[in-house]
Amino acid sequence: MKYEKTITFKGDPEKAFEVAINTLIPHGFAIKKKAPRCIEFLGPDTLGNKGQNPLTGVSNLTAESGLYGLELKAELGGILKTVKFLVIFVVSMALFFLVLFGFLFGKNPDSPNFILLSLLPLAPWPLIIPIMLTVMKTRTKKSLDSLLNNMALLSKSTV
Repeated sequence: MKYEKTITFKGDPEKAFEVAINTLIPHGFAIKKKAPRCIEFLGPDTLGNKGQNPLTGVSNLTAESGLYGLELKAELGGILKTVKFLVIFVVSMALFFLVLFGFLFGKNPDSPNFILLSLLPLAPWPLIIPIMLTVMKTRTKKSLDSLLNNMALLSKSTV
């Protein structure tokens, strides 16, 4: 998943990049490359962003100042990583429950349907995971929009 947005910009690129640095560094981002008109960040290696800043869903972020304005590009790799983890976790739990309930109830003909017992607790997850993906993506994109607007606004010279 990618994010790209450009806004008109008449400020100082160095001040704009300073805003980005002051915002992102405390949340675990590392500066990958810094040039006069471009800065690249490497996102934190976190899993999930519940209770954390939504920007932690970003794996790579690039801010550029050019002829057309201030541009922010980001890869939302942290979000994808979280969703992949959830899918693997739910599938693993399903397999674990199938083996467990198969062992406990599989040989007894009077026992309830162990396949249904195994998968019933995991039934909501195929609905929950896409909703979580949408919510995380929306929150992260709103935070990136806010970061870009703050970079442009706070870098204007006040003479």
